[in-house]
Amino acid sequence: MTSDTEARTRDEEGDVPSSVGDGTDERNAPAGQGTEDPGTDEPGTGEKASGEEAGSGRTRGRLTLPLVPVLGVLLVLLLAATAYLWFTRPDDSPVSTADYASALQAARSAVVDIASFDHLTLDDDLEQIRRVTTGDFTEQAVEEFEGQRENITQFELVANTEVIGAGITRADEKEATVMLLVAATSENAVEPRPVIEKSRIQVTLEKVDDRWLLSGISGR
Repeated sequence: MTSDTEARTRDEEGDVPSSVGDGTDERNAPAGQGTEDPGTDEPGTGEKASGEEAGSGRTRGRLTLPLVPVLGVLLVLLLAATAYLWFTRPDDSPVSTADYASALQAARSAVVDIASFDHLTLDDDLEQIRRVTTGDFTEQAVEEFEGQRENITQFELVANTEVIGAGITRADEKEATVMLLVAATSENAVEPRPVIEKSRIQVTLEKVDDRWLLSGISGR
């Protein structure tokens, strides 16, 4: 019976897992072996990543530091340029927006008045010239118009002038210069077909009693 009991005991011991029989577990595994950390792909990767981040931080620091003096220089230059523009700005114009517009409008209407006429209304046209001119130019314009009175009457001349474009080139509180592009349409008894002529002229104006009057005219 003793032999049968020992045989059964050996059979039961044979069913015990080999790992238990070997007496080996994870705690006794050699260094570098055993359960791997699921959050780490390779040994030492965490330390390497930390080193790279630290190195990147130092690189950013080295790139940022030189910007401080550069920005300071740019700020100084900007302030200097602003001060220069402020102190060298042109003086305020003595001509206000209203004066500018009135001078331009006066030039346009005055040119139409002195360059438009009808053989049937010469006296009225002559008086209109006197109203929109001043100084020596008044005498000059009247004299030239009177010198053409006979031809205007004989050939029954009619002239209508239109200002196509105009712009002030110089102005102050008393004088202004204006460039104009005009188109003059003329008709006469000899040649009924209208003739259109375009020309560029320059006029000067003087402010007399708050009115802008023509003081000169020349072709350009």
